[in-house]
This record gives sequence, C-alpha cells and structure tokens, in this order.
Amino acid sequence: MLDTARTTAPAALNFAPAYFAAEQNRDKEKDKEREKESEQALVRYFQVSKKGIRRSVSMVAHFAGSVPKMKMAAVADALRKVDKEGVVEYEVNGRQGDNSVWKELILRYMNGEMETSTKNRSNVAITPDNYKFKYKGTRERDGRMAYVYELNPRSKREGLFKGEVWLDTETSLPLVESGRFVKSPSVFLKKIQFTREYAIQDGVPVPKAMQTSIETRFWGPAELDIQYSQFRWEEALPALE
Repeated sequence: MLDTARTTAPAALNFAPAYFAAEQNRDKEKDKEREKESEQALVRYFQVSKKGIRRSVSMVAHFAGSVPKMKMAAVADALRKVDKEGVVEYEVNGRQGDNSVWKELILRYMNGEMETSTKNRSNVAITPDNYKFKYKGTRERDGRMAYVYELNPRSKREGLFKGEVWLDTETSLPLVESGRFVKSPSVFLKKIQFTREYAIQDGVPVPKAMQTSIETRFWGPAELDIQYSQFRWEEALPALE
C-alpha cells in the first residue's frame, strides 16, 4: 500500500498544473468570444439609436429636488411629451415645496432638456464620433446581463460625459448610462454626476429613472431624482430590424 501511494501521488501532482492551465485557456477563449460579441452588440446599438425609437411618446415625470445643506426641497409632476422629431415638451401638472429648488433645479432641468432637444443631437449622441469605447466586461442589472463599456469623450463639449454605458446582452439596448458631464451647462452648477436607467418595454428602451448629484456654487451639494411612468406611444413603434 505504501509503495502504491508513493507511485500515484506524483502523478496526481503532475496532473494538477495541466488541469488548471486548460481551465485558464478555456476562460481566455470565453473572454475573447464575449468581447467579440460585445463589439457586435455595440454596432447594433449604434444602428438602433439612429431610428429615434424613443420618439412620439408621452409619459409622466415625477421630480424630487433637494438641497440638504439648506434643508430645502421641492417636488413636481409633469407630462413629458416627445414628438416624432424628438422635440421634448413638458406640461406641469402640479408642484409643491421650496420655490428656489423648483426654479433652480427642477424647472432649469426641464428648460434645458427642451432647449437641447431642438438642437442637433448628433453632437451629444453616444457614437464613435463623440466617444472612445472600452469594453469592461459583463454585469447584471435587474435580472438582465449587460455589456459594460467605458466612455471617454473626444472633446470637452457641453452635453458629453465621462462614464459608462451598459447594453443588454440579448437586445443590445441600453440599460444604464452614467457618468460626469465634462462641461457645466450653467455658471450656477459646478459638477454634475448622473445615472440614467432604462427599462425594456415591448422591445424598446424607455426611461425608467434618473438620479443626479449636483455641486452648486452657492448652495453646495444638491440632488435631483426623476421617476418616469405611464408610457404611451402616440404612433406605431418603428421596426428595430
């Protein structure tokens, strides 16, 4: 029995390095395949983004703004409409709370989005013309697997941000966009950090929520949270093929 043990032990030890090397090779092959699939998903995302699939839609937007240091807060509800050209319009249904928070955070955001929607949006779109992309792997989000890409803007232009975009592995549709804007849209605001979340509804990405942390020049830190609900498509959904 002792002789058998002495002869079989070295064989087992020799087998272990070969086994782990084979496992590492398989993992590398899986990573390469996944990275290749992520490149294809990014191409599909660019193609779908050009179709304007978030247009001709209306939804309810609930805003909650606060300035913790000043103990000020306000909320508002509005109907958000996006026409077939992508132009955004808000109809405020009600608001309450601090008037300064309403004007400087909530209303300022609404006006900024409406104004931006009338301009050439290709200047701020998530495309290779505006960003460099770096694949960072896969992560899970609300039960869905996503390809994660690091975004670095090619210029310091208003509306561009440094951060990440997460694309659903099955549909190549966006689940998350997050980061920090590289240029402030106002002298009142110093830094803006945000996270946009999307839900895939009827095979289409629709806004779900947006959380924004703002460093203001006079009030200090401020928060703006937006929750979207009651989606209604005003026209038939465009084909995604």
